[in-house]
Amino acid sequence: MNFLMFVASAHGLLTEEFEEGTWPTSQSLNGERSNEKFKEQWKELWEQCIYKKGLRKRGDMKSLLMDPPEFSMIREKDVRTVLINMWPSFIKWWNMPAGGQIAMHYWEGAPDLLAFVQEFESHVGRKIKPFKLDIDLVYTGLREPIEVNEQFMIMPIKTEYLLKRDWWIKRFKEHY
Repeated sequence: MNFLMFVASAHGLLTEEFEEGTWPTSQSLNGERSNEKFKEQWKELWEQCIYKKGLRKRGDMKSLLMDPPEFSMIREKDVRTVLINMWPSFIKWWNMPAGGQIAMHYWEGAPDLLAFVQEFESHVGRKIKPFKLDIDLVYTGLREPIEVNEQFMIMPIKTEYLLKRDWWIKRFKEHY
């Protein structure tokens, strides 16, 4: 998901439902019309990836749509070409000592979910229902979490979601 956001940020594809990314500066494709076409294709790819990851997280182990660095599963030639061309830049950033992968490790451990669960249990006077929640963190580009299903969520790295006790307790009340 981070790679797709990286591509979208680089090509100015983040619309009102997203937020401006902090990755590469925008570079349009060959003209306004092809950029609009690419924006539509990227959006479709984004939605398909979310759908497929949601299925996989529920136990359906079908292949995801992305298969870097060849991206042979992508049908649209122009999209595949952009993905292939952007992959080395993304991997370089991802593997930097202060890059994406290191940031993800930090943020994956940042929220104290056990403390939030215990506070929820104390607040409602009962044990929380058992649950499994896989979370994909996205470095930048998302305004708010996307709840794909009860077991899978895509979250931006933002303290108002990851570290806010009230946000988690509200979510626990709604789901568990």
